[in-house]
Amino acid sequence: MKIRVKLFAAARQTVGRGEVEVELSEPATVGQLRAQLARQLPQLAGLIGHASFALDARYADDAEPLPAGAEVACIPPVSGG
Repeated sequence: MKIRVKLFAAARQTVGRGEVEVELSEPATVGQLRAQLARQLPQLAGLIGHASFALDARYADDAEPLPAGAEVACIPPVSGG
């Protein structure tokens, strides 16, 4: 199944675009999506382990199943002062 992932903040800057598409076998979880993103976009590997994921506008943990066609957002940690 194809999952479209919206990227924000440092993830968006690192990749140079606001959205990527990831191919996963069904059934898939947020954790499997996280791992595939790190493989597909190695420049995100350092960031992806600390990022939060939102599934259909609510935060999701790594065990959360991904339904086909879900809207997923990758939200890296934010620093500032």
